Amino acid sequence: MLFSSIEFFLFLSVFVIAIFFLKNNQRNIIIIFSLFFYSYWNYFFFPLIIFFCLATYFLIKKNLRLIISIPLILLPLIYFKYSLFLVNLLNLDLLREFSYKGELPLAISFVTFTIIAVLVDRKNQENDQYNLKNLSEYILYFPQLIAGPILRLKQLFPQLNNKISFIKENIKIGIILFCIGYIKKVFFADNIALLIDPYFEDPQIASRQDLIQAFLLFPVQIYFDFSGYVDMALGVSKIFGINLPQNFNMPYHATSITDFWRRWHITLSNWFKDYLYIPLGGSKNGKLKNYLNLIVTMTIAGIWHGASLNFILWGFLNGIILCFEKLFNLVSLKYNFIKNIFACFIIFNLWIFFRISDFPSIIVFFDNLYLADESLLVLENFLTLFFVIIIVFLQKFENHNFLFFLSKKLNFSFIISFFLIILLLGFSISLGQSEKFIYFQF
Repeated sequence: MLFSSIEFFLFLSVFVIAIFFLKNNQRNIIIIFSLFFYSYWNYFFFPLIIFFCLATYFLIKKNLRLIISIPLILLPLIYFKYSLFLVNLLNLDLLREFSYKGELPLAISFVTFTIIAVLVDRKNQENDQYNLKNLSEYILYFPQLIAGPILRLKQLFPQLNNKISFIKENIKIGIILFCIGYIKKVFFADNIALLIDPYFEDPQIASRQDLIQAFLLFPVQIYFDFSGYVDMALGVSKIFGINLPQNFNMPYHATSITDFWRRWHITLSNWFKDYLYIPLGGSKNGKLKNYLNLIVTMTIAGIWHGASLNFILWGFLNGIILCFEKLFNLVSLKYNFIKNIFACFIIFNLWIFFRISDFPSIIVFFDNLYLADESLLVLENFLTLFFVIIIVFLQKFENHNFLFFLSKKLNFSFIISFFLIILLLGFSISLGQSEKFIYFQF
């Protein structure tokens, strides 16, 4: 059930009515609706999400050591997402029939990381305030269930203990955030995908001009797609009076790869920093150990994105560049405008490794992109580049403080009218449906 679909608006309307008239059963309503929201995609995985809730409660109640509880929570992820990849990589033909070959459970990586955060954070708290119902509510909370942001206990748990209240100011900023996300997804990300997806599927048959378009537009597509989902999630949650953390902060304004990972998918970057990089030793124990920790962390971040060698390479290259920036202290250099252009160029190239799964196609893509005889100096390329520059510039207006200030200045009836117009235009473009969000596969 996509946030941009008619089904979701029907689902959300029933949820709001249920919360409004059955306030004393709020926790049960959130759990039931969230279970329906998750299983709507594929009811076959309904037992899996139930397992996650029961296992989390059991592991906390038994107070098992993290060295035992974390591997237990990781087992479903390893089986569903990585078993076939490992069998093929290691040529374990005898185990091939036992590996999983079907469709991935929706957002299994997000759910797993959320639970690991629960287990780790729970160890650092003295008060035992967790029962099966409130843990399930925290894990299942539908606005962030499928693709984040990845939450910590202290960010969401206390808010879910409060009654949902529909306050006018929250509704206004929530609708504005949702509209921004909806426009990003339906008006931009989906239409860009229709244009460039064929070029990535078979770079061999694409011209140099096609590949330049793909090179320039995929970073825009994945940003609009993922940040669009998060904006809609934050908007829906804000309508309920629940604040989710910001997950993007003008990522293509970054002046280095280090800076980029502080701005892109912020909650995932913080998760890897707090639960992997720092436990490995972080920047302690000398420079060489620090570089190794960076490479290991980013490589595992690549593996988290997908069971494929291209994701491993993508993460590894990010780690190498982070080490390079630390080694030469590039972050401290001046001329931020030049650094921003250079950082975007590197980021855009790295996205190719993220987008294309097989190495021969990656080689063909780069070969045709940089070594082909066709001229770069054509009007189509300049128009595409100009579009990308405008999009990057407009990120500065996505500041949530600015949007909150704007929502106070706008009339409620104007916001509702704008919302309805955007929905009608979007439904006319997408026929009430939309492409699946890229990060749903993770």
